[in-house]
Amino acid sequence: MVKRITSKELASRILNQKKTFILDIRNAEEFDDWKIEGKTVDIINEPYFNLLDGVDPLEGKIEKDQEVLVVCAKGGSSEMISEMLEEAGYTKVYN
Repeated sequence: MVKRITSKELASRILNQKKTFILDIRNAEEFDDWKIEGKTVDIINEPYFNLLDGVDPLEGKIEKDQEVLVVCAKGGSSEMISEMLEEAGYTKVYN
C-alpha cells in the first residue's frame, strides 16, 4: 500500500527545510506554469503519459532507496505511478 503525505505535511517539510525530492507527473506545460519549490526541494517532471507503460524512463533519475514524493493535479495519477514505483522496487514512495 502506498504511503500518503498531505499537502499540509509537505508544506511543513518545505518550511522546515527538510530535504525533499518530488516527482511531478503533470504535463510539461502545467509544470512550466507552476511547481513546488523551496530551498531544499529537488524536483523533476516526468509526465504521467510517459510512464503508462512502466517507470523505466525514471531509471538513473531516482535511486531505488531514495525518498520520493509523487505529485499530480488531483492525486489519482500519482497514486497509480506510486504503486508502479513500489512494484519496480522503489522503497520510499509517497503519494
